[in-house]
Order: sequence, then structure tokens, then C-alpha cells
Amino acid sequence: MSNTSTTLSRKRVSQVTIQRATESPDAQLSATARHMLDVAEPLFAEKGIEQVSLREIVAASGQRNLSAARYHFGSREQLIALLLARRLWFINEDRHARLDALEAAGRAGDVEALVRESLDALASTVRDQPWGADYVRVAAQATFSPRLNPYDIVDPIYLSGHTRIARLLRAALPDLPERTFHDRMRLISNEIVFTL
Repeated sequence: MSNTSTTLSRKRVSQVTIQRATESPDAQLSATARHMLDVAEPLFAEKGIEQVSLREIVAASGQRNLSAARYHFGSREQLIALLLARRLWFINEDRHARLDALEAAGRAGDVEALVRESLDALASTVRDQPWGADYVRVAAQATFSPRLNPYDIVDPIYLSGHTRIARLLRAALPDLPERTFHDRMRLISNEIVFTL
């Protein structure tokens, strides 16, 4: 988890309104833009987000116009942001369903269950989706990139699962010092992304 997300104070976490995206970012993209993201993801996963140029993505996606990536995404950062957002939407849907089930079962304060279900939402995506392994490699690179901060470039609506889990965990651990809470959240998030 980045410094931006981990600096959420108890007060701020509890005050954030959790808005869930009602549709995938893919619904707003053209078929060409979706295809370019589908091509970019394995390239980034294999070669690294810092090593793949927009020109390489355009060529690999079969586009003849070299400015196609700029036309569809505006910038390299926006292409990466949309790539992350489309996958985060999918993961968030699963994470929210799992958290809904825990709350319905009266287990919203069960720290172990909260962490397990949040982790399982990502782990099952990596395991079960054909794009899962590539996504987590790209997410890890973005998380640890000195130039990119996913929490700054991705629309917060696609990070609602992270906000919700932080809120539930903070409520379940009210006596845990603020600094310790944030350090543990960062540790969990960074280690999970890096490990998967």
C-alpha cells in the first residue's frame, strides 16, 4: 500500500464515503482502447512498466497510427491507470461481496476473517483469471515504482475495497496505535502484492 493510502487516519478512514463503481472502466472504452490495454498488460508484466514504450504497445496492438495510445489514453500514466482500474474493478466486486457476507454473518469485527477474505479476493483473481498473473506483476511494479503511485493515478472509486477493508479493520482494532495500524496495513498490502 502506498504512503497515500496508509496515511489515512482513523478519523479520515471513518469519514470516507465508500462509493462503488457501478460498471467496469471497460464499458467506457472503445474496442481499440480495450485491445491496446489487453496487449499492454502482458508486455508490462514481462518487460516492466518502465521499459515498454507507448510506441511498442501501439505496434504490438496492430495500430498503424503511432499516436493511437495518446489519442485513447492521453498519457502513459493514464494508460497504466486504466489498466489497473479495469482489474481493480473486478477484484473490488469480489472483495465487496466477501465483505458483505462477513457483515451479514456478524463477523465484521473478525480481523483474521477480514484479512483472509480481502487477500483471497486478490489471490483467487491471480489464480483463476487468465490475466491475473500479469495484472499482479503490473500492480507490484506500479506499487513500488518511484514515478507512479496507483493511489494517485487510479480513480478512488476503483479502490473502494481498500478503503472499506481499512475502515473495517480500524473499527475492529480501535486500541491499536495509529502508526502501528498504518504500518501493518502497508506491510500487508505491499507483501501481498509483491508475493503474489
